[in-house]
Amino acid sequence: MQRVKIWDAFVRLNHWLMVALVVALWWTAEQGEMERHLQLAGILGGLIVARILWGLFGSESARFSRFVKGPAAVVEHFKELGQGQYQPGNTHNAAGGWAVVALLLVLLVQFTTGLFADDEIFFSGPLASAVSGDLSDFLTGIHKDNFNVLIAVVVLHVVAIILYRLRGINLVAAMIHGKREGVAAPRLVNAWWAIIAVAALATAFYFFIN
Repeated sequence: MQRVKIWDAFVRLNHWLMVALVVALWWTAEQGEMERHLQLAGILGGLIVARILWGLFGSESARFSRFVKGPAAVVEHFKELGQGQYQPGNTHNAAGGWAVVALLLVLLVQFTTGLFADDEIFFSGPLASAVSGDLSDFLTGIHKDNFNVLIAVVVLHVVAIILYRLRGINLVAAMIHGKREGVAAPRLVNAWWAIIAVAALATAFYFFIN
């Protein structure tokens, strides 16, 4: 059976860089390395914004309009999966599509609130002084609590990957080499545009934050 490319280089690179950055941001926060934390946050911000833009204007398989479905489609997907009838397509399935949206939203909240956060000891976000102390404290609390939400979403994502693998569906492999068998090839946009956008956004965020 012929394999076709369903994930462009940007989607794959973006995915794995986000994984690495979330771990690195957690570690730098735990170690009090806040200067490095801010530097990495700028890169993550660039990745988030670029992925959202790619979801609107990028490759067909990466567009939100292709994989964000209604509740009925999600229920039907789980029914097919439970009955062993689900066959992967050339984009995210109905449940996976909402997982992508949830992860991006949680990451966006984490990044945005971090700009206004101030722990009054080691760390002050670049926009903390632009708001009142009460609002900064409120956003700092969201920044801390939202990280627990992020961990929960990531754990759920990993559990889902394992469950799909037990059903004979290897989601990780496709996100590494970008290919899947037995599906129609989606229209892919040159990923260099997105990679250049990430570099530009990350650079802009880096100088803005630092």
